Amino acid sequence: MDKPTIFLSVVILAYFASMFIYILIPNWIFWAHLDLHIVIRWAGLALAALGIGLLAWIHHTLGRQYAAKLEIQKEHALIKAGPYNKVRHPMYTVFILFSLAVALISSNLLMIVFAILIAIPFQWITQKEERMLTDQFGEEYQSYMKRTGRFLPLIRRKE
Repeated sequence: MDKPTIFLSVVILAYFASMFIYILIPNWIFWAHLDLHIVIRWAGLALAALGIGLLAWIHHTLGRQYAAKLEIQKEHALIKAGPYNKVRHPMYTVFILFSLAVALISSNLLMIVFAILIAIPFQWITQKEERMLTDQFGEEYQSYMKRTGRFLPLIRRKE
């Protein structure tokens, strides 16, 4: 297991442990409470709902090509439809979006810190994944990279 994956695994375990503490024994992390306006907390709920919808769309688009492990199978094709039409790594975007949503809903500084920490290793993980995909799909993937954003759609000016 490489360092970014280990880092992400540790952060995710700590994140879920903190969520359970927040739910079961909230006084233990009361020191991290933020007084966020209710509108911001509702925005977090909207982000979570958006994330769930995006995740369903991603899984539908991937179909049988979904794999929890970072590897390319013989029958894999480069997916450029659905959310992958604009973003190369929409599933990672959803993970980051959902962790931010939980932070806003919980109104807790510790959850915001975890949302940031969860985002960091995805930069390294996507670089590794993109090297694998470039090796597998060559120019097709390089062309795809030029027209899509890594985590968010590219914003292009109209000429």
